[in-house]
This record gives sequence, C-alpha cells and structure tokens, in this order.
Amino acid sequence: MNESKTGASGRGALAELKEAMGNLFESVLGLAPDLGIRQEFPRHELRVEDDAYRVRVELPGFKREEIEVTVTGKSLAIAGERPRFQAPAGAKMLRSERPAGKFDLNIRLPGEVDAVAVVAQMREGILEVRLPKQQAHRGRSIRVETDEESAREKATGDEASRTPWEGGSPGHSSDTGGA
Repeated sequence: MNESKTGASGRGALAELKEAMGNLFESVLGLAPDLGIRQEFPRHELRVEDDAYRVRVELPGFKREEIEVTVTGKSLAIAGERPRFQAPAGAKMLRSERPAGKFDLNIRLPGEVDAVAVVAQMREGILEVRLPKQQAHRGRSIRVETDEESAREKATGDEASRTPWEGGSPGHSSDTGGA
C-alpha cells in the first residue's frame, strides 16, 4: 500500500505546497497566486473632466490620518500603511485576501494642476481627489481710467491705484515746468 500523501490538515501535500507558494507570492511579490499578475493595491481610477482631473482610490478600513496625499507638478502621490490582521490567540489564519503593509501610489497626471486648489475627501472607504487643471495664463482686459478718476484717486491718497508714473497720467511728467 502507498503511504498517505496527506499533510497535517488532511489535504494533499501538493495542495498545501501550492497554497504556501501562493501565499508567499502574494505577500512578498504582490502577485496573484494563480494568475501570475500584479495585484494593484490600492485600486484606483483617474478621470479627466473639463476643468479638473479626478482620482478615486479604494481604501476600505483606512482613516484619513493614515493617508498622506501629495501633489508635485504633474504627479499625485498617495501613501499609507495597513497593518496585517492579527488572529486572536488560539486562532489560525486559513486565508487572507486583504493586502497589508505600506503602499505608495504614484499617479502621473496628463497636465499641470493648481496645487493650491486640490481637494481630497474620504467617504465610505473611497478617497476622492479633485485636482483643478492649471489655467493657461490668458490675457485680461485692462480698464482705462480718465484724468478725473486718476485725480480723484490721487486726492484720496489711494497708493494702490496710482499709475506707475509719478504724474498720474500718460504723456505727462511730474516735473514739467509749465509746458
């Protein structure tokens, strides 16, 4: 008779080896055990809207204090750490599909963003970051003042509204000796 080829769990040694190797690949290399492909953690999406980019990241179980969001140029970086689940004393973990450990998600954005106006919000395990697009410097309309408006502003002492030249209006110099 053949000797039993079952392990301590009552399953075959080959099945136990396959599970152990799958756990090794999953935990060390971040590979899906049966597929041989990299699992993305955290899962995310990037959308382009008319005036902004929007990134949504799945972070179930995270608190906002455990997440760091940084914007630099055309790059969005999101970092955090999820501790490995610890089974209570006397319990044995049979399977875990929850990714654990540190993560650094770096997303290259299609264009420059207005870093001052970026807003991040965490709701029901989803982090949503809205990154307004950097507006190209466009021309602007310049208001042309009359001599009366300039004189009125000068009389009220409004320094901020004075023209760049001392005399107040173009074509006149402040030291014209009666010309």
